[in-house]
Amino acid sequence: MRIKFLGIGAAYNPSWGSNSAFFMAEKQLYLIDCGESVFCCMVDRPELSECEAVNILITHLHSDHIGSLGSFISYCRHVLGKPVLVATPDHALAVVLKLTGIEEDEYELRTEFAAPFPGGIRVKPLEVEHAQHMKCFGYYLSDENETIFYSGDANVMPEEVLNRLKTGEVAHVYQETTYMEKQHPSHCSLKKLCGIVPEELRARVTCMHFGEDFQAEARKCGFDVAQVGEVRPVKAAGEVEELHPVREACAV
Repeated sequence: MRIKFLGIGAAYNPSWGSNSAFFMAEKQLYLIDCGESVFCCMVDRPELSECEAVNILITHLHSDHIGSLGSFISYCRHVLGKPVLVATPDHALAVVLKLTGIEEDEYELRTEFAAPFPGGIRVKPLEVEHAQHMKCFGYYLSDENETIFYSGDANVMPEEVLNRLKTGEVAHVYQETTYMEKQHPSHCSLKKLCGIVPEELRARVTCMHFGEDFQAEARKCGFDVAQVGEVRPVKAAGEVEELHPVREACAV
């Protein structure tokens, strides 16, 4: 599964865009999170015009992950006439959307994940550690070829995910990563990630959700780094590829 990033920034790094990714499955568009900058970046993408329906996976309710969700749902339904499915285990999302003027008949809310999703994608949520007073989820995403894991905001790579990466059950992990370490962290520091992931597996882990520019350090440690646009083959450790500015990516 090849995903593309619309933005790779953390909440306090808006110039890099709200961290969000998308991919196509047959004629289905899948979007992971819809933060403040996402609607602006997604609205002119050819995939949005070409798809038959939109499927949005929400990891949690912080504004940098749902900040433009209401506008995007409304645009897809009332301007494009495309059905929208929003998936999350957190029933509170429906309340948040209603408070912003998005009624339940404007989208389909899916909180159960046993059945396959449109386009044959299997989605399995995994609760992760992030915010003390908010439920947060990562997602296993599987097509007919492989399974990946997208962490959302998570202060550690779950042991279950690491074990599945080791056995090859998970082909690739997209892990939010920060550079700074705090006493009560809500994000996974690069140092912590190095202590968790063996060197031989790091090329299969992509760091994302950057609060500052430490891509060179992440690459030197053997990790891949998210880039706005299509995910490309992993570079050799220590080789740095310059990121495309979000404002230029949105104009493409």
